[in-house]
Amino acid sequence: MAVCDKCGKEVALPFRCSYCGGDYCAEHRLPENHGCQGKEIVTLKEAPQPIEAEKAPEPQPYQFRYDFYTLKPPEKRRRGFPRPAASLILLVLIVSVFIVQLAAQFLLGSAYYRPGDHGSFLYFLATSGATVFARPWTLVTSIFVHGGFLHLFFNCLVLLSFGPILETRIGSKRFLFLFFVSGILAALGQLFFTAPEAMLLGASGAILGVLGTLTVLAPRLPVLLFFIIPLRLWMATLGLGILSVLLVVFEVGGSIANVAHLVGLVVGVIYGYQLKREERRTQEMFFRRFLGQILAS
Repeated sequence: MAVCDKCGKEVALPFRCSYCGGDYCAEHRLPENHGCQGKEIVTLKEAPQPIEAEKAPEPQPYQFRYDFYTLKPPEKRRRGFPRPAASLILLVLIVSVFIVQLAAQFLLGSAYYRPGDHGSFLYFLATSGATVFARPWTLVTSIFVHGGFLHLFFNCLVLLSFGPILETRIGSKRFLFLFFVSGILAALGQLFFTAPEAMLLGASGAILGVLGTLTVLAPRLPVLLFFIIPLRLWMATLGLGILSVLLVVFEVGGSIANVAHLVGLVVGVIYGYQLKREERRTQEMFFRRFLGQILAS
């Protein structure tokens, strides 16, 4: 039989203290009735520590972060495809259409293209003065159609060289707008100087529009003329423009659409100056906001 550690009384079912571990009778079972020391020790150990007041974050120096075109913080810009994606998609479409041309030429034979026969395959893709009103979509599709491998190669080379640079600077929407407007206007300009049955095809007008805009925005961009001669972009574009004017005036070039090249280049230059004015207004707005932040602080 157990004995109470407080009074020495024998008990059949003693109460064990969970603090000090002693056995006690019913009278002394509570910690305060037997002077339990264990409770005081445990209470001191488990006593909650005072919670320090949360410190306010220290003010950080102001950093004026902005996006050049939208004046929004970079982290708030919408995410999507990288900007050069439109240039690469156009390149893939041009090559794909050329592969379709080769397949159609192999399968259709003479039905692929017969001069004056508007029912032949190529007249449904390339525009001409005789079919442009009946098939207005050819003003767009003719941009992707090419007359041969060299024609395709040089257009793709220029697009791949300068398209991603310009698209990164002005954005995909503006780039696509410039590309198609330059291509369509270049084709319309050439139609006024071409026989009705002559077909216009190729992305040269659209690509020269890209080149003209990039020249205005980044005139000192280094380029290699014929992969050998180092020049600034404005020099190469100026030389190309002068050559196009001479070819148009003296009607040299035969099957080359010199008027389309010149029109595309002019459209690109005009659009480039428009974008440059927008950039200047954006810069002025930025400096005004920046000055306002400084004066407010």
